[in-house]
Amino acid sequence: MKKHLHISSIENGAEGPNTEKCVTLITPSGETRFSIMKMRVREVIGFTSIFLSLSLFLAAFAVAAPKKEKAAAGGGDGQKIFEGKCAQCHGKDAKGVVKMAKVLKTEPVEMDLTRADAVKLTDAEIVTTVTNGKKKMPKYKGKLTDEQVQSVVKYLRTIQGSGASK
Repeated sequence: MKKHLHISSIENGAEGPNTEKCVTLITPSGETRFSIMKMRVREVIGFTSIFLSLSLFLAAFAVAAPKKEKAAAGGGDGQKIFEGKCAQCHGKDAKGVVKMAKVLKTEPVEMDLTRADAVKLTDAEIVTTVTNGKKKMPKYKGKLTDEQVQSVVKYLRTIQGSGASK
């Protein structure tokens, strides 16, 4: 016994862009299997363009977020870099962290960047120390750009000028 499907098409309204068509498939026993409402082409295009626009908007934020962080670090924000890379040992005020000196088994005075002999260092000497490291201090070559190192030196000079030990 073959099953036949009856297909009916109903137009709703006048012809034109607002015409909706409903296709209903009916089995020989009279059961409705499913109905499919054809969406207007403009609606499909509209939804698609909104979806793509939203996707591109979100993708732009996903890509821009890491770049923004890099730009902040690379843009000469010496304070943020100092607080993120240096303050663990040298303290936010650059006077040194005694507990870190004990952990690193070094003299706390060596961690104080506001002491007289540290203030007397030239910018080039500080850049060399930051880039290549010194004693227990790690090197930041390849981790910080030249511009970032310069911004840290500039920030350090503001700290040394405002609260240097005499």
